[in-house]
Amino acid sequence: MPRKKHALVIGGTGMLANVCVALAQKGYIVSIIGRTRLKFQRIISDSPVDSIFPIIVDYNSSELIDEVENVIEEKGAFDLIVSWTPNYNSLERICEMNRGIDNFRLFHVKGSRRYFRDETIQIPDNCNYREVFLGFIMENEHSRWLTHGEISDGVINQIETDQPTGIIGQIKTYELRPES
Repeated sequence: MPRKKHALVIGGTGMLANVCVALAQKGYIVSIIGRTRLKFQRIISDSPVDSIFPIIVDYNSSELIDEVENVIEEKGAFDLIVSWTPNYNSLERICEMNRGIDNFRLFHVKGSRRYFRDETIQIPDNCNYREVFLGFIMENEHSRWLTHGEISDGVINQIETDQPTGIIGQIKTYELRPES
């Protein structure tokens, strides 16, 4: 019997919660990094019981790497990583630790401001790096931020289409974005 695919979702209890559920429903084992135990309850109740594994730790915590290392030892390397984290150092270390897979995919979800920055992340050769930028929506000459559902749907679409770069909503004209 082939091993089940393993996904890691960093920041998966908020706007990426539906991504976690969709991956579990597609047969992935889904390890989710989040800070709040209560937020995991909805994800677990909406998913196959044996597919969701919470990792309750802040992605800026010094304990993050140890927790991820334990998950890799217990459940195997990640075929897919979806990350909403501004902490590039931790993300680079997680990718470097993920050596048990010939080619894994990293979908790095970023806010719209990062679209206009020249940033690089150091990734290992066995990683297929993808960027997903979150924009905004124009409605009746007013702008609004994306909803959690729109973000999750867009990220799921990016995973399915596997494009190197994706934009959910619009990024340009940047001056039209909503007030923070």
